[in-house]
Amino acid sequence: MKNGPEKEFPYTELCGALHLHTTFSDGGVTFPELIETANEVGLRYIVVTDHMSLAGKEKGYEGFHGNLFVCVGYEHNDKNNKNHYLALGTQSVIAQQNSVQDYINEIKIDGGIGFCAHPVEKRNYLESYPPYPWTQWNATGYDGFELWNQMSDWLENLKSKFHFFKLLYPRRFLVEIRKEMLAIWDESNRTRFVSGIGGVDAHTMKIKIGIFPRTVFPIKVELKGIRTHIYLKEPLPKNDPGLAKKRILDSLKNGHGFISNFRRRDAAGTCICMETANGSILCPGNHDVSIDLPVKLQVSLPTSADVRLVKNGKVIQTINGKKLSFDIKEKGLYRVEAWLQNHAWIYSNPFCVGEYPLW
Repeated sequence: MKNGPEKEFPYTELCGALHLHTTFSDGGVTFPELIETANEVGLRYIVVTDHMSLAGKEKGYEGFHGNLFVCVGYEHNDKNNKNHYLALGTQSVIAQQNSVQDYINEIKIDGGIGFCAHPVEKRNYLESYPPYPWTQWNATGYDGFELWNQMSDWLENLKSKFHFFKLLYPRRFLVEIRKEMLAIWDESNRTRFVSGIGGVDAHTMKIKIGIFPRTVFPIKVELKGIRTHIYLKEPLPKNDPGLAKKRILDSLKNGHGFISNFRRRDAAGTCICMETANGSILCPGNHDVSIDLPVKLQVSLPTSADVRLVKNGKVIQTINGKKLSFDIKEKGLYRVEAWLQNHAWIYSNPFCVGEYPLW
């Protein structure tokens, strides 16, 4: 480990929020309210995924709203309301098929990409809010996993009625991505690249305590939690919304970026990259680029944190710092995590060094 990085970072970073619902399905805010709030908190893009609906796109909300780009996808599910799938970039809502593999394939044929939503979701309490886990692990062709789901995380931490004080501080108890989910993700990346995103799952949820209803996550609070940052080689062209959308979706599909928990600290300005021997700078998700060893994995953060270097799913080094450079001398799957006071702050998408299988 050495101090770094020193070379200029050649990517544009955009901070966004994914997996948002509006009144077009089971959300508590309208599209104009969501857009206004997203602009207010400084997001550069949002991905709205109402259940089995592209009404937001049909009503003309997709595109630029000031500095914010609104992308409209939808959340698909099977007939048993399991295996929820965030479908982005499709031209239409795919009919509910008997097979999960069917709608993964149909979404891809329709020009879209997809992420398995809240794959390992469980529920300890609140029977009226059942879990919707991913069960079809033999399915293929999905582009990535929603690794951290803000609403699921909060609900899973409600273990008894005595935990309802968490209604007052819903983001405070977001600690980390579940280890089970990380293990599945790392293993999936052993043989092919699988991107990781963080989702809000914003419903502006209301729970009744006695006779008094309470909004647990007002939309502004929801948008100040789990975020997905993407790296772009070129800025979004405001005069071409179609190209802007393509660049965002390509970045999400290819894992060019990282997940952050805004509740811990704003991660805007974070640079995570690999510098090759010839001086090239690669962002996470470089699975289509051949890398010759040795290389340097470099991290630059807005503030000092405990930075964990993860190789093939195992933490191999932890260093506290703001600017770090790790020497990579062996092939494998590498990613970094940044922690603040025993709470996860940042998870990068992986760097694939070598040919598949990586170990």
